[in-house]
Amino acid sequence: MHFDTHCHLTLGELAPEGAEAWARAIEAGVPFGLVVGIDAPTSRGVIEFVEGRPGLFAAVGLHPNDCAQAGAEEFRVIEELSLHPKVVAIGETGLDFYRDTSPREAQEASLRWHAELALRRGKPLVLHIREAYAGTAAVLEPFIARGLRAVLHCFGGNPEDLEPFVAWGFYVSISGIVTYPKADNVRAAARLVPLERLLIETDAPWLAPAPFRGKRNEPAFVVHTAAKLAEVRGMTPAAVAEQTTANARRFFALD
Repeated sequence: MHFDTHCHLTLGELAPEGAEAWARAIEAGVPFGLVVGIDAPTSRGVIEFVEGRPGLFAAVGLHPNDCAQAGAEEFRVIEELSLHPKVVAIGETGLDFYRDTSPREAQEASLRWHAELALRRGKPLVLHIREAYAGTAAVLEPFIARGLRAVLHCFGGNPEDLEPFVAWGFYVSISGIVTYPKADNVRAAARLVPLERLLIETDAPWLAPAPFRGKRNEPAFVVHTAAKLAEVRGMTPAAVAEQTTANARRFFALD
């Protein structure tokens, strides 16, 4: 059984048929998933979606690309939503210097706020990082001694970008990018992540793995990412499923 640790069943092309996509995931052997919000309205929406659906959980937060447009009320709403029992993580938050639609100062301030919230709630942080690994590490370093836990969602960096995050005990989530022909950097990094801290995800509806690259992604496709990860790690797909699901349940404190 697989755990899709990052998907957006209520956003983009999946929004009109999120329920149907989740039914297909269960049929494909993916009975667990984390549905992630990117602002106050979508965070409220993911909670509504996961309620009453066993195996689905929520993360609430403000995406770094949009955090500069968020006012105090949006941050207050996220703080309130984070108390919901189905919310098992805070985010996605982080730094994105690729799109850079929010000023660096705003992104860093938002990341610090989310880290503080994660510590207060005793929940892990979901990190979105693009061309900002060193900057993210610099912002988060003061929080490590206080017990901050986090996952590098949809890791797309180089092996050297894993540090200092792996040394801090952070988890690393591998997406469909690992199946792309030119993604040697991601495959090399996936070999280095400690097995007990490895997660898998789709980031649906985006980044569909081969053989669906270029099409709309959905949680059922995480099995293809797991198969490629098994090849990269020299494991069986069943062993990857068992390990990454156990890791996810431990990380999100579900056991």
